[in-house]
Amino acid sequence: MKTNKWLSLNFRLALSSVLLSMLTSFMVHAFLLTLESRKESTFGLTGKITVLTMVNGPQKVTKTDATYAQNMLKDYIDKQSLSLVYSSIGDGRPEMLVYDPHGFLPWFPRVTDESFDFTTSHAYLFRGTYTEKQWSNFAKAPLLPKKVKVSGVIDAPSETGDLQYARTIGQDPLPPGNYTINTSDPVQVKHILDLFDQMGLVPQVSKEIPIFIYFANNPFLVITVLFLVMGLLCIVFDWFLYNQERVREFGIRIRYGALPTNLVQENLIVGITGLLIGSAIGGIMSNLLVAEISQTNIQLFNFQTITSIAISFTIVTLTWSLILYVVIKTNKEVNVDA
Repeated sequence: MKTNKWLSLNFRLALSSVLLSMLTSFMVHAFLLTLESRKESTFGLTGKITVLTMVNGPQKVTKTDATYAQNMLKDYIDKQSLSLVYSSIGDGRPEMLVYDPHGFLPWFPRVTDESFDFTTSHAYLFRGTYTEKQWSNFAKAPLLPKKVKVSGVIDAPSETGDLQYARTIGQDPLPPGNYTINTSDPVQVKHILDLFDQMGLVPQVSKEIPIFIYFANNPFLVITVLFLVMGLLCIVFDWFLYNQERVREFGIRIRYGALPTNLVQENLIVGITGLLIGSAIGGIMSNLLVAEISQTNIQLFNFQTITSIAISFTIVTLTWSLILYVVIKTNKEVNVDA
């Protein structure tokens, strides 16, 4: 009789854990996709991000002053361990400008040779673009500015659209466009804007991209989190009612000397099998479903699956323990003779 009771308990826990684990797995997938989407929109820069949309200002700036300010900007970015990525907008050249002295951009070649000429702009053509094909076939790159040296061909990062190449910042003046920097520190941003001002550029838009706000504004992630919360609430309600039916049993055990913590521990140990099996099945099923929908190779145990199983198992274990403790603690004085 007792064996059947524990089997029934484990079946109930496993079934609930399967559903919650599937929802958890979907949430993990949504989180990772959102994180990847943010990395793409910031060209691979991580952490705190600010995007400055710069336009030509009304101030008059001499070429000498602009060049000096530009060199000061590069020096400041280097000393502050930052990166600067420019992407053209409107009618500008289809290019990206990069100053990444510390190698934060995974897709852009990092210069380690001390003989590298930093005063000359070095271009890396995006594979498969018109400029790359012209260069490969005819050794010509008509869209490149003059005196720019082609140093190689690379894969374009995501969100580049029709951009043809990325090049290092040389001595030619920086153009209007979007400048992405991996900081939102107001002191650093202000100093960078002051240097842009000395180059003749003023901000049209200054926009921070906080990671929490980015996640909160992603409907896919918000919906999966909402479903997970609703699923968890349903499981809490089901387990609470189930344990309420066992109040008399708990009361008898307490009358004969069992402590509430001992009862929680006992029921947790007995039910741990169902919780673990349900979490594993739900994580694998969800991974297979995602792989089928996205038409990708099926991998039963990848990072997403293991992470979702671990998170789900932790959630259901803590939830089951907490519900047991609350029910037992609040009903330990129940009349067991009724």
